[in-house]
Amino acid sequence: MTNPNSFEGRPEKQARWDGRYIGLAHHIAQWSKDPRAKVGAVLVQQRFSRIVATGFNGFPANVEDSAERLQNKARKLQMILHAEQNALLHAGRDARDCDVYVVGKPVCNVCATLLIQSGVRRVIAAAPRPGTSSYWDQVGLLAIEMMREAGVEFVPISSAQLDAIGLNRDEARAAEDPYAARQGVFDFGLFE
Repeated sequence: MTNPNSFEGRPEKQARWDGRYIGLAHHIAQWSKDPRAKVGAVLVQQRFSRIVATGFNGFPANVEDSAERLQNKARKLQMILHAEQNALLHAGRDARDCDVYVVGKPVCNVCATLLIQSGVRRVIAAAPRPGTSSYWDQVGLLAIEMMREAGVEFVPISSAQLDAIGLNRDEARAAEDPYAARQGVFDFGLFE
């Protein structure tokens, strides 16, 4: 018996559900209190069309997320959990064979190691830009290299999918780039 929920041979159905989960990840990203980066992740078991877990970037449970801590970039980066990490912690072993949808930043190399080890089969996220000096693009490219080597499929979020959730690609990328505010108060020289 074939699975009626299968996307096999039905790319239009896959695209429709990918768009829905990308939209949900974007919605969940808004729950983050981080004033500079809002990232959301949704882990989905496609075989049963079931959302296994969600996550957004933030401090661990019971750790105060004061405005002062969130504005201190160096301190914040030492304390914050990424959206993918939160989703994987909530999913536990149920993450095996899931797809993960990530909106807000490219998947970093550390999250890629966790996704690989958890048995995630497919990652749908923002594609990092090659040839930039952006930290997030550099670790994102490393993440894709690791995922490909490990047999984890990487699918970049398309411009059409970003448009569908109301995000202009160029505006979304500018907001994600930690170097965008280089002349501003947020330059701590962390990634040089």
